[in-house]
Amino acid sequence: MMLEGTAMAMAPRPGGGDSRSSVSENVCRAHLQKVTSSATFARAEQLRRLLEWLGTRSLTPDAPAPSEKEIGETVLRRRDFDPQTDSLVRKEMSRLREKLRLYYAREGARDRVRIGHAGGYLLGFAWAETRETAEQGADTVCLLILPLRSQPDLSEEGLRMTEELLVRVAEAEGAKLVSPTTSLSYAGRVGDIREFATECGADFVVEGRLDLYQTQLRATLWFVSGASGRTEKAGRFAGADPEEVAGRAAEWLRQQIGGVSAG
Repeated sequence: MMLEGTAMAMAPRPGGGDSRSSVSENVCRAHLQKVTSSATFARAEQLRRLLEWLGTRSLTPDAPAPSEKEIGETVLRRRDFDPQTDSLVRKEMSRLREKLRLYYAREGARDRVRIGHAGGYLLGFAWAETRETAEQGADTVCLLILPLRSQPDLSEEGLRMTEELLVRVAEAEGAKLVSPTTSLSYAGRVGDIREFATECGADFVVEGRLDLYQTQLRATLWFVSGASGRTEKAGRFAGADPEEVAGRAAEWLRQQIGGVSAG
């Protein structure tokens, strides 16, 4: 079985292989649910059932690859299915391949995870290749601003600056923001930026740190691609209080957003 049309290296199982390209099980399961619940699969009950069953099996640790006979009897509900004389499974896999291609070409074009072939009838989940948002024809960039990290004695100032930055970027045109409640829920979380972006549907993520430099507050920010996890730009901003630092950082962020939107 070949699921073509997904131009990236497939990770056979979540968390396995090269850690730089693996996708966590939680993200894989969330993506599988998103695809099976999509409009593309809404009127394709049998293909939806097939994708859900194969995806779940593929995400089960140490589960063997299903056989053609097992798929025919269990998923396609053909009693006494004989793969030697019945090509139904192969035909349905071909239809599933085309349906996934259609999904990723349309409503799933901006998804950061792709489902593809991982050997036998097992599916693989992998991060999509890096794509600039403008190249996808996106109208508006979606931005996730993570709470600033800091020493414990600067935690209050870090929170104030994060909130002020959210307000100032929200007031400017050119970007959609992940809600403040969601943004602040990431406080203290450590993980893959690509997973955070996938969870929120963000194109770019802003992360940073607040320090005390001489007598001023200094924020170091990174503007990170949600697709690749790579830093696009970095900047440092200093001021007497969180509001002043946030104002300077917000202007810089608006420039980064404008550059992305302009392509």
